[in-house]
Amino acid sequence: MYEWISAHKDVLQTLASVGSFMIWLIYAQLLYFGFRRQRRPRLIINRGKRKNLDALCVISNMSAEPIYLQHIMMTLETSEGDWTLDVSDHEADLDDDEDQQEAGHNASHCTHQGPLDSGGFVHIGSFNALKERITTIADIDESRDGLVFKAVCVRVIGTYCSENLPIGAERRFVFHQSEDSCTLVPETWDTLQFSTRRQRRALKADIKRIHERQAQGEGEKAEKEDREE
Repeated sequence: MYEWISAHKDVLQTLASVGSFMIWLIYAQLLYFGFRRQRRPRLIINRGKRKNLDALCVISNMSAEPIYLQHIMMTLETSEGDWTLDVSDHEADLDDDEDQQEAGHNASHCTHQGPLDSGGFVHIGSFNALKERITTIADIDESRDGLVFKAVCVRVIGTYCSENLPIGAERRFVFHQSEDSCTLVPETWDTLQFSTRRQRRALKADIKRIHERQAQGEGEKAEKEDREE
C-alpha cells in the first residue's frame, strides 16, 4: 500500500488539491449567495386590521437596511378603464391617522415619503379612502350603471442603500363583492419584487415621467388607461 501511494503520490496530490479547491469554491458560493440574499431589498404590501375595503394598506420593510420611499402608486381597475395616482402625499384619514395627530403632525395633510427602517412598517390609509380619493380626482360617478370596480394595484418605488437604480414592489388586490360587503383579496400570496436590472430601469423611467408631470403642474391628477377586454 505504501509503495502504491509512493508511486502515485503526484496524482494523489493533484486530486487532493482539486478536491480542496472545489470545497472552497462551493463554500465561497454559499457565502456569496447568503450575502446577496441578505442584502436584497424586500418590501411587503398587505392589508391591516380588516379584510374589506376599510383595511389599512400596510407597507413593511423586510430588508437588512432602510429603504427611502419615493413614490406610492395606486391603480384603480374598473370595467371602464384604469386610473393611476401617486398617493405618497395625501389628505389624512382622521380615523386612520390618530397616532400621527397625537404626535403633532398636520391633521389635514401628510406625506409617506422618507426612510423606512429595517423591520419597520407604515400604513398609507384605508383602501376605501384611497379608492375614494382616486374616484374624486378622476371624477368617476360610482353610481353609474354598468360601472364595476375590479381591483386595486399598489406599487411602491424607493431607493435602497447607495444603489444607483431604484427598487420597487407591487401587489394587486381583487374586489370580491357580496350582497352586503366587499372583501379585498390579494391576487398572489406574496408581494412581487422588482429586483432585476431591467425592471429597475423601468422604474427609473416611471420616476422621470412622474417628475415631468409634476413639473407641468399635473401632480394631483389620475392617469387613465383604457382596458382591452
